[in-house]
Amino acid sequence: MDTVIASLRDCNLSASQFIISILKCKIYQGHYLAEDLLLHSDEIFEALIQHPSRQDNKSLPTVIHDTLRKQYFTEIKTISSEEGGWHFGPLHATTQQLEEFSMEEMGLEMQSRAPALWDLLGFLLGADSTSSVDDVKDADGDITMDCTEEDSYWDDVDDIDLEGFIIGLLDTMTSDRKQTMRRTAIIMIKRVVILSILMQSTNRRSNALQSILGIFLQSTHTPQKVIDTLARIGISISTDSINAAIRSLSTESQNTLQTLGKSLLASYAYDNFDVDLKTQVPLAEKSNDSLKHLASSLLFPLQHGVTTDDLKCSDELWRQSVLNPNAQLSTLPPKRSWKDLLHIHPESTNNSAPQLSRRDRFNAWMFLKNLCEHGPVYFQQFQSEIPNLDAIEEISLIKMSITAARAMDINNSTVSGNIRAVMELLGQGGIHDPTDTDIVDNPDISQYVVLIHGDLGTGERLQAAQLRRSLEATSWNRFQHVVFIPGLFHLKMACADAIWRIFLQPLAAREDETSLMRDVTQLRPKETGIYCSKPGFRRMHELIAHAGICRRLDCWRVHVASMDPSYARLDAFAASEPDLQKLTSIANEIALNYVANYKLLRTRRKTREQRDMQYENALLLNKYFLLYEELSYAMNHGDIGRVETSIVAWIPILKATGKHKYATHMTNFLIQTHFVFPAGLKHAVRYHILVNPTGKPMKWRAVDWCVELNNLFMKVHQLSC
Repeated sequence: MDTVIASLRDCNLSASQFIISILKCKIYQGHYLAEDLLLHSDEIFEALIQHPSRQDNKSLPTVIHDTLRKQYFTEIKTISSEEGGWHFGPLHATTQQLEEFSMEEMGLEMQSRAPALWDLLGFLLGADSTSSVDDVKDADGDITMDCTEEDSYWDDVDDIDLEGFIIGLLDTMTSDRKQTMRRTAIIMIKRVVILSILMQSTNRRSNALQSILGIFLQSTHTPQKVIDTLARIGISISTDSINAAIRSLSTESQNTLQTLGKSLLASYAYDNFDVDLKTQVPLAEKSNDSLKHLASSLLFPLQHGVTTDDLKCSDELWRQSVLNPNAQLSTLPPKRSWKDLLHIHPESTNNSAPQLSRRDRFNAWMFLKNLCEHGPVYFQQFQSEIPNLDAIEEISLIKMSITAARAMDINNSTVSGNIRAVMELLGQGGIHDPTDTDIVDNPDISQYVVLIHGDLGTGERLQAAQLRRSLEATSWNRFQHVVFIPGLFHLKMACADAIWRIFLQPLAAREDETSLMRDVTQLRPKETGIYCSKPGFRRMHELIAHAGICRRLDCWRVHVASMDPSYARLDAFAASEPDLQKLTSIANEIALNYVANYKLLRTRRKTREQRDMQYENALLLNKYFLLYEELSYAMNHGDIGRVETSIVAWIPILKATGKHKYATHMTNFLIQTHFVFPAGLKHAVRYHILVNPTGKPMKWRAVDWCVELNNLFMKVHQLSC
C-alpha cells in the first residue's frame, strides 16, 4: 500500500483524482480498474460513510446523500406523473376505475418505476426475510416490532365466503409460511401507502389510492371528521371530492341501467332486505316504525349468444298458457310429470368404466379426490393427476358484469308489492308501459319476455299476479312479459334442510351409534344442541362437507381392509405405494358398494334378522351427501346439464321431507324450460341461471347468491352507520 501511495505522490496525483480519472476518462472505459471500482461501489460507499472522520461530523452533507435525494425525487416525479397512470379525477370517476384498481398491481408498478425508494421503504419497515425468530432483539437490545396483533386481524378476516367455504381449514400451508406471507403482504401495503402519500405531495392529481380509500370510507359511513383528518395527512381525498366521485358514479350507473335495460338483453333479480332505521329522538307514536322493508335488485346482461329474437316469444307463450282464458285446448302443451325429466340428459357410457353410471362416476371421483386431499401424505402426490370430470353440458366461461339498481322502498312480501317492484325495476332499466306515449325512447316489449330471478316466495307471488291479471287486455297489464327463474342458492339451502330433516330432526335418527348426530358430537361437540334444533344453512353445509369427507375416508379404510387384512389402517395401505390406476379402480368399487343404489330395495325386502340396518342407513347417508356435493360441484363448475340432473334427483327427496313447494316449483320450471319454451328462450334461461362474476373456473354462482351477497354488504354497512 505504501508503494502505491508513494507512486501517486510522485505522479502528483491524489487518490480522488486517480479514481475520478479512471471513471470519467473515455480512454479508460472498460478498463479492468474501472470495472473493479464499479463492481465494488457498494463497499466503497459503505467505507466512506462509516469512516471515523465521517462519524465525527454526521450532519455534514455529502455528495452521496445529494445523489440519493435526487434519485428519490426523480423516481417520485416519474410515478406521480400523468404517464404513471395513477391519476384519479373524482369528477369523472367510473366503476371501471374502481373495479380495475389493484393494490398488488400498484405495488408492482411502484417497484419497477421507483426501485430505490421501494427498497429503502422495505428496509425501514423491516422486510428483511433473512432474520429468524431468535433475532427478535437486534444487536443494541432494541425490540423489533412483532406482527402478532396484525396476524390476529388477518385471522379474523380469513377467506370465508357467503356459503361458508372456509379455505383455511383445507389449506396445507404451515403456520410459519402463512405468517411470512401475511407479514410480506402487510409490508407491501405499507410501502404502497407511504409512496402514495409522497406521490400526492409531489403531484396532487396523483391520488388513486386516496380516492379509492375515500370512496370506501364513504361507503362504510365513516364520520366526516375522520375522513377530513385522513385527507389532511394524505391518506384520503376530501369529503367534497368524495361526493363528486359518488355523483359521477351514480350518473354512470343510471346510464348503464338505462342502456342495458333498453337493449332488452338484460335479466333482473331482486329480493327483500330489512333495515332498522333508528331515530335519534324516539317517539311513542312511532316506536315500531323504525324497521323498513326494502327491496334490492341487480341487472345482468344476457350473453352466450342470446339475441332479442330469442326473447320475442311472448305471444307464443301466451297462446300455450293455461292462464289464457281464450286458449284452445289444442294449443295447450301436453301434461308432463317428473318422469319426463329423467330423459332430458340421456345417460352416457364411459369406456374406462362401463359398469358405472354418470352419477357413479362422480361418486368415484369424489372418493378418489377426498383420499388424495385428506388421506395419508403419500396420496397427496396424485392430486394434480386426477382427471377432471366430463361435463354434461358446460356453460362457456365468460365474466359476467353485474350492475346494482337503486334500492326500492317496497315490501315485496305481498303480491301487490311484487307487482310494484317489477314495474319500478323495469323503469330503472328504461322500460315502461308501451302505451305510455309521454315517455321518450320507450322500447316496446309487448312481444318480448323479460327474465326475472328470485326466491321461491317471489316466484309464487309473481305467479299469483299473472293469475289475477290474466283477464287484462294488454300484455303489459297481464304481466305476460315476466318469465320467472328460481334461484339455485335457495334450492341448495332447501337440500341442506332436507338432509337435516332426514338425519337430525327425528329423535330416533340420533340414537344409533353410526348416526349423523354422532358425527356432530365429534366435529362440533359444543353445537350439538344447535344441530338438534335449527342449525341454519351454513352449519349444515359445513357438516355435510366435513362429515362426508370423514365417512368417505372410512369407506376407504373398510374396503382396503376387506381386500387385505394387513391394511387395517389407511397408513398401512399407503405404505404399499399403490399407483393412481389402482386407486381409481378401487374408487370405482367403493362407489358401487358403499353408496345406496337400486340394490338397496332388494336388501330391504329381506327379513329383519337378515338385514344390517346400520349399513343400509350409512349407504343412504353417503348417497344424499354425494347428491349434495354433486349439486354444489355442478353449480360451481357451471355444468348446467349436471345441475339439472341433480335437481331431478333431489325433487323426490324434497317431496318426501315435506318441502312440497320446492319439489313442485322445480318440477314445473324444468318442464316449462325443456318442453314448452322455444329453443332461443330455453337457451337464454338455462345459460343464465348461473353467472360468473370473476370470470374464473369453479367460480360460478347462482343469481340469488349474488343478490344475497349484495344484501349482506348493505346490511353490514348500514349496521356500521
